[in-house]
Amino acid sequence: MGVQLELFGDDLPVPPLETAGLRPPAEIPAEMLLEEFFHLYIEAVRHRLKSVYYKERCLIRLQRFFGNCLVLDLAKSDLMRYIESERKNGKMLSSISIDLLNLSSVYTHVQKYYAWDLQNPVRGIPFVASQKRVRYIEREEAMRLLECARSTRNETLADFIELALNTGCRKGELLQLCFQDIDWKRNILTLNSRTTKSGNTRYIPINQGARSVFERRDRYRQKHCPDSPWVFCKKSGERYRAINWIFEKAATLAGIKNFHIHDLRHTFASWLVSEGVELAKIRDLLGHSSIKMTERYAHLAPNRLHDAVNVLDNLNRRKKK
Repeated sequence: MGVQLELFGDDLPVPPLETAGLRPPAEIPAEMLLEEFFHLYIEAVRHRLKSVYYKERCLIRLQRFFGNCLVLDLAKSDLMRYIESERKNGKMLSSISIDLLNLSSVYTHVQKYYAWDLQNPVRGIPFVASQKRVRYIEREEAMRLLECARSTRNETLADFIELALNTGCRKGELLQLCFQDIDWKRNILTLNSRTTKSGNTRYIPINQGARSVFERRDRYRQKHCPDSPWVFCKKSGERYRAINWIFEKAATLAGIKNFHIHDLRHTFASWLVSEGVELAKIRDLLGHSSIKMTERYAHLAPNRLHDAVNVLDNLNRRKKK
């Protein structure tokens, strides 16, 4: 029998991160099923987590695999069975790792906010790590991708790709851009807190490449839908919400394998590192909360290490004199 979650009364304060009127029990009930466990978490974070749709789909997949499993019964051996099954089905280890990290975030949430004494079965699984995929393309490949994007029937894709390569913005940040976010005089783009992953407002300097895209988008808007606020709008004035499939088509036409929309952001960062831009500046442009997240690109600038050790050569020469 499932656990009944008590509804909040109108006169009771709602604790932070708890939505949909759900009150978690003081301690985890012995009979709580994974399905109820996941539901409690999703409803608690739905209002603040922009990627909740993808996380929910992931947890649904996990729940279907484990069936009517009690939360307290889920063990590391069950997760190893899931890994083995997904690998046999051809799923990449990186994708499986994301599934388990999503599962781990549920345990972290209830431990932090509900103080439940609950062991996280994901801990200790070797390959589940914070090391994230970094895939980028060279400039020649980017030019080929843009050419193929222009050959599709989508009038927006090439502009989207070019703007991503010049700003490092995420897909969601770009698709929700409004013309009012552009400061034409100062060449500054404002990413509103409602669209950024961190929930913080971010300011991006606009280079000539990005400005050219904005000017083309503005001409498109004036021609087809002058009342639309969106940078990436359709002729109807509505904004684009999904361009993944057409992007993948362009990448395939360009002969670029294993390259996703988010990799445009990696490419932006990788190009800057290769040109000697400081990691701290790249961190600020990407909106990373710490330099540690940006350090994944550090290996792309080996010359900075050579410059460091060459200082010793200069020191040795001075000593010989």
